[in-house]
Amino acid sequence: MYVKIRTDGSLGIGRGTEGSAEITMGYGEAHMVAAALDKLAQTARSYRQEYLKTTSVGGGNKITFDRADDGTITISGDRQSYICTEAEIRQLAERLKHLPPVEVAPPSDYVKKIAPTDGMCLVVTNGGNSIKIRLPEAAIIKTSIRSSIDSRFFDEIIAIGQRKLTVSRSSDLKWQLTGDETTVRFTAYEIEALVAGLHNGILDVLMDVVKSFGADDVSDIRVKSQLKRIEQDAIEIFGEDKGAKGLVKDITKRAKKIIGIEEHADERANKFIEMCNYVYSNMNTNYIEPLFDLFSKVYVVQK
Repeated sequence: MYVKIRTDGSLGIGRGTEGSAEITMGYGEAHMVAAALDKLAQTARSYRQEYLKTTSVGGGNKITFDRADDGTITISGDRQSYICTEAEIRQLAERLKHLPPVEVAPPSDYVKKIAPTDGMCLVVTNGGNSIKIRLPEAAIIKTSIRSSIDSRFFDEIIAIGQRKLTVSRSSDLKWQLTGDETTVRFTAYEIEALVAGLHNGILDVLMDVVKSFGADDVSDIRVKSQLKRIEQDAIEIFGEDKGAKGLVKDITKRAKKIIGIEEHADERANKFIEMCNYVYSNMNTNYIEPLFDLFSKVYVVQK
């Protein structure tokens, strides 16, 4: 049977199929499915086990491992079913244990990942000029530029604490990002690539965090530990706010969608950008800077 890492970051296993007609699972579930396959191969008698997936990727919520009295082994899930030999089962388990890291689309020529310094982990560059930005800033800038694309004129000052970044578009189809006394300019032919670069840059940084959790038996414990840290720091930020309990719960719930091992790769970036937009546009402005400071720490691997 084949094993593949899909473009959405999830895993697919199958045989004689193409497209999405396969059994799927989250990337972080590979070691658990491999353990189930090992047990299946080692059991000579009739045996049946149902593995409940932590994600509904593929349409189904479970994978069934079945060994009949005559030794026939069947793996079923997501409306697919495969009959395998014991040797095939062992080979499949080994391949799932030794997967390559999830690779994401590289940032564009206009956005590059850099070693984190004071929260700055991405750099926007063009025409010899560059501006270093933090991960939450990249999310807000991407949203701002997307908003500007269907306009004739656009001007926004993104203020986060003492730091100010300006996204503007003039009527002659030229954009510019200004910050740190530097201006980086873009034309209409470059702006879509900048938007894609910001998105992929955010995803690249987030996937470094996910990879740092590993894919072994205690990876979920590392994730839970990070989620607990986010929860505790959020409690301190919201303090005595009358809605603190709900706000903390919301931030923690969103965090699980961003760094949980079973989530789709590309969705992590979407969820992170959505969270930053929510904080920036809906929350009390007193919370924006401390929350973005928190995001710049917990969603970036500190070298």
